[in-house]
Amino acid sequence: MIIVKAKYLITNPENCTENGAIAVKGTKIYRVGTFEEVKALANVDKIIDLGNAVILPGLINTHTHLDLTNLHNCIKPTTNFTHWVFQIVGARIRWKEEDYISSIEKGIKLCVESGATTVADIANTEYSFSVLKKSPLRKVVYKEVIDLNPDHAKDVLKKTQSELSTIITDDLLSIGLSPHAPYSVSKELYQAITQFARETGTPVCTHIAETRDEIEFLTKGTGSFPAFLRQIRAMPDNWQPPALTPIQYLNETGILRNRPLLIHCNYVTDEEISLIKSFGASVAFCPRSHHFFGHTNHPVQKLIDAGINVGLGTDSLASNDTLSILDEMKFLSLRHSIPFNTLLTMATINGAEALGLESKTGQIKEGFEADLCVIRLLDARDNNIFNQLLDATSKNIFTMIAGAICYQAQSG
Repeated sequence: MIIVKAKYLITNPENCTENGAIAVKGTKIYRVGTFEEVKALANVDKIIDLGNAVILPGLINTHTHLDLTNLHNCIKPTTNFTHWVFQIVGARIRWKEEDYISSIEKGIKLCVESGATTVADIANTEYSFSVLKKSPLRKVVYKEVIDLNPDHAKDVLKKTQSELSTIITDDLLSIGLSPHAPYSVSKELYQAITQFARETGTPVCTHIAETRDEIEFLTKGTGSFPAFLRQIRAMPDNWQPPALTPIQYLNETGILRNRPLLIHCNYVTDEEISLIKSFGASVAFCPRSHHFFGHTNHPVQKLIDAGINVGLGTDSLASNDTLSILDEMKFLSLRHSIPFNTLLTMATINGAEALGLESKTGQIKEGFEADLCVIRLLDARDNNIFNQLLDATSKNIFTMIAGAICYQAQSG
């Protein structure tokens, strides 16, 4: 049995203990309390004292693309989303297998070092599943599905089913499906994936309401998407706009009944917020990626006020500077004045619920998986622990996933 102790322990957003400790037995949390209480346990093999720091539940990244990690600082910031996509395609045009693998591996390392214990990754290539399976992270890997031609829906689903059948899940790996977005997936394909996912209990996520161009494309069939799709030969000749907003469109496909994870939701109306709430869908909000693209104010507070489950994501390093959920919390604290307990809920409990993992992770609780991170605090004049946690100087120094120490910073 291992004991992890620090000056503070926050087991969940409502509970902070001074001189806190956790006893870990196997992959699970065995006992939680003060160090005085926990050290009395028998059969303790090791005590890890992390000093002036805070033990937190492991952070949960509800949206990322780890295969884009090596594109950090290679993509110019732009408010034109299709131009950004062209940059991504151009940057990877000569990539080989080893380039994709090294990009995913680097992303995994950065996640673990930043205190993430669970990630939801979008698998655009066949390498994501195999590389992530070998990693220590807890993960839901969503197979990305793209095809706007309605005539292809059955064949695409069949191919996708075949690919998923070869993947063996385990205690740390779950698989999901990600019909990419309404401008890249036909209504027929959305419907086919929705039905298959419902029959098999497979979780689903989709990028939605990400740009104003997407809304214009769906409501009027105009904007930058038609020309972009024709350029990459992905636009069916007879395509007609559904004349619906993004969430209305998802409702038509039936996918909202699957309680999907909705990625971004940058531009949603009050009516759409009511729809999201009525179906019990979750939202993955990526604050700094939202800022990278110059989007206007995200309706995050409206979503929270409506009682919608909102988790935090980093998106990829093609539109962000780090893969740190703590950095997203700091950014949101400054930009949106969201209180710490709400931020921590978004980064832990809400993320776990969004990924269907709320019964095993997201809180430090006896019987839960031992997924922890520990944030070092600087000796500061500010005695408010929450302010210290969100200070620019705080950083993760220790990550444990399923009872295994996956990262420990060198002291000094």
